[in-house]
Amino acid sequence: MFKTLQRICVFAGAVLAMAGGAMAQSTMPMLPVALHTSGMVGLTAGQTARLNVLNPGALAPATGVVCAAQLSFLNAEGKVLKTTSVTVPPGESMSINLDRDVDLLVSDFRVQVRATIAYTANTCALLPTLEVYNDDTGRTQFVVGRFAAIPLVLTATP
Repeated sequence: MFKTLQRICVFAGAVLAMAGGAMAQSTMPMLPVALHTSGMVGLTAGQTARLNVLNPGALAPATGVVCAAQLSFLNAEGKVLKTTSVTVPPGESMSINLDRDVDLLVSDFRVQVRATIAYTANTCALLPTLEVYNDDTGRTQFVVGRFAAIPLVLTATP
């Protein structure tokens, strides 16, 4: 779990460095990072979990902010199973899939997984959903819309 949080913090630091801003001060500010996690869900043969993030954008006449985020799937022990970095323009969504039969080389009948998203909290507000669907029919079997926020604060170092 600690290594996962470490990776997310490193990613968030990179996102903040890319964003630029008022980082040239001699005393670096505290930088808020949003980390959200779903609860655990079970995957069995023939199922895929999809983590979606929506950047709702801003109301007109504002243009909104492009959000950079790290989307990840973790197992019950907190090990990262699959991860990707995305940039989500205002009004659009991005996703990552975890296919039980392709991405997970395990012999267990059922695998417990959860989804996480990490992004800079002061500039973005992403809306996550986690869905599990049947690979053969494409039919969604259930959707998880409630994610818990895990507060993190990074201190940038000069």
